[in-house]
Amino acid sequence: IKDLSVNTGVWMDEMSKRVESWVHSTHEVDIANIEMPIEPEVADAVFELDRCIECGCCVAGCGTKLIKEDFVGAVGLNRIARFECDPHDERTIEDYYELVGDDNGIFGCMTLLGCEDTCPKHLPLQTKIAYMRRKLATVK
Repeated sequence: IKDLSVNTGVWMDEMSKRVESWVHSTHEVDIANIEMPIEPEVADAVFELDRCIECGCCVAGCGTKLIKEDFVGAVGLNRIARFECDPHDERTIEDYYELVGDDNGIFGCMTLLGCEDTCPKHLPLQTKIAYMRRKLATVK
C-alpha cells in the first residue's frame, strides 16, 4: 500500500535465460565439501556485482532500451560480468560473445549512463559494461 512494488518477473526471467544466468561447471558437486576456495579479492568482485536487486531501474532509465526493444540492458550485462569474473564458471570469453556480442547486447550500449544514474545500489554498471566490451571486442 505504501511502497511501490514492480513486477519484473517475466522480463527478468527471459533475460536470465537469455544470458544463461547460472554457473556453468563440469565439476561434480560433493555435498560434504561444497565450498570451493576463492581469493578474497575475487569474492569481493563477484559479491559487488551480485548485489543487484533486479528492480529494473537501470532498464527503465536506459535510452538504448527505448530505441532497441531487444536490448538486454545493464542488468543482463551486469550478470554476464558477474559470471565472467567468477572462477566457478567455466565459460570462455567466446561463450559470452555468443550470448551478448551483438547490437542487442554489449555493443548496443550507447553509454548514456542512465543505468548507473538510476541504480539504487550504485553498482559500477558502466565500468563493467566497458570492461566486457573491451574483452568481447578481442573475440575473432
